[in-house]
Amino acid sequence: MAPTTTKEKVGKVSGSRSSAERRRRQRKRQRQRQRQRQRRQQEAEAAATSPGTWHASSSSTEASSVVSSPLRWPSAPVITIRPGCQILERFDDPAIEDAYKDLQMKYHAKIERQLKLVTLDPYIPQSCMSNANLLAVRDSSTKTVLEGAKVVLGLSSYVDGTLMARSSGFFINWDEESKVGTVLTSARLICSKHPSMDQWLGSDEYSPNATVCAHLLDKDETTVPAALLHYDRHFNIALFKVVVDSCAKIPSFSSEVIYGQDIFALGRDGDLNLTINHGHVKFKGPSRFQRHYYMYTGFVTDQSSIGGPIINFNGQVLGMTNVPGMGFIPSSIILHCLDLWKNCIPRLHIGMKLSAMKFLDPIHVEKISRKCNVDSGLIVKEVSYGSTAEKLGVRAGNIIQSINGKCVATTVELENELMQICENHLDKGSGIGSSVDIQVGIFRMCKGSTCTVSLRLNVSDDVEIFNLEGKQQHDGVLVRKTTDSSCNCQDDTCR
Repeated sequence: MAPTTTKEKVGKVSGSRSSAERRRRQRKRQRQRQRQRQRRQQEAEAAATSPGTWHASSSSTEASSVVSSPLRWPSAPVITIRPGCQILERFDDPAIEDAYKDLQMKYHAKIERQLKLVTLDPYIPQSCMSNANLLAVRDSSTKTVLEGAKVVLGLSSYVDGTLMARSSGFFINWDEESKVGTVLTSARLICSKHPSMDQWLGSDEYSPNATVCAHLLDKDETTVPAALLHYDRHFNIALFKVVVDSCAKIPSFSSEVIYGQDIFALGRDGDLNLTINHGHVKFKGPSRFQRHYYMYTGFVTDQSSIGGPIINFNGQVLGMTNVPGMGFIPSSIILHCLDLWKNCIPRLHIGMKLSAMKFLDPIHVEKISRKCNVDSGLIVKEVSYGSTAEKLGVRAGNIIQSINGKCVATTVELENELMQICENHLDKGSGIGSSVDIQVGIFRMCKGSTCTVSLRLNVSDDVEIFNLEGKQQHDGVLVRKTTDSSCNCQDDTCR
């Protein structure tokens, strides 16, 4: 056996010392891990046994974080290999792993509670106020909208406990002594059936005995009953009585609605969030399927926002959205209805569908002016079968220029004039069912001249229904199969 050299002896001693050092460092790390596990376990037990700091009010669904500790993600146990280098420790103890998972669950639960706070809610819908077109007036228009929103509330109707419709409404008055307010909204809230897009058919069915609830704007979003005061099938409006302890300032109405002006439409969605739409009063009139009193916005209103006010930049009410889509009833018509509803809302059924010349293309208007020497008026689109107008020879294509000597340029002007005639008639002591004679200035296309026709019309508080009997299609044009006793010409438009 060869003798051991000095170099080999030194190597063996160095090797044994290195092994001892490794064992010493390993025991040190084990002690460190043990201390860390004990500390983590103590913290987990303390967190599990300590009382919760979150609480919720019995009268509110929102969480409160007044006494809550700061939100922190639970730290996992780590092992320090060397300064600046750490690795996650493996969970050898199930109790520590369970405690760590419990802390993670508490972290996520706390996040959910925080997101229920109105200040941190990420699901609030966005409005049109961030539109770049409103940047110059963002501050002032925001104040206007928020002020108007104070009187806009949500409404819901039920039949036999089943939800029938949701819509919006707004206070138009409030009595401080009795605490009773009047809410204006769309009659679509109590409309149980609307089978046709053609409003002139009068096929909508209403449920005036439906249970209606008003969703107030207090902190608890209290729901109170709303009692029906009146609804009108023709103008599609409804008035409800609501008892509330207080009410914000009631906005004023402006009867002047200018085509092209900026408007906001306010309403409430299903969660009572404010809905805001911005647009302009469109330069257009009603279609042949819509009532004469409509004006139009540049945006679509959904069901829950129907019944909300249309306001200008000064916060004045210009109208109310009362059907899905772009149509709204202008304030001039609403004011007439509010003056009359306690007795009835009368109207003269003229038996004609009309369209304003002013909404035609200027080329078309210019040609009518050259051919007929008429610059403004209402073009007759259809005449109701059996109506007074038909019997007196009014036919499609004629132009209505005036009512009782007053020029009418739009169908809204016509509706206002007819309602004023009814109001004056009732003030004289006459009632529903009586007759009124109105003088209609009309340009007859068959004769190429203007004449005045006296129409005797009944005063009614019911919806006007357009009679389609006696019509047939001829080359795409609806024509009458009757003889005009008041016109001797042989023009096909008079047949």
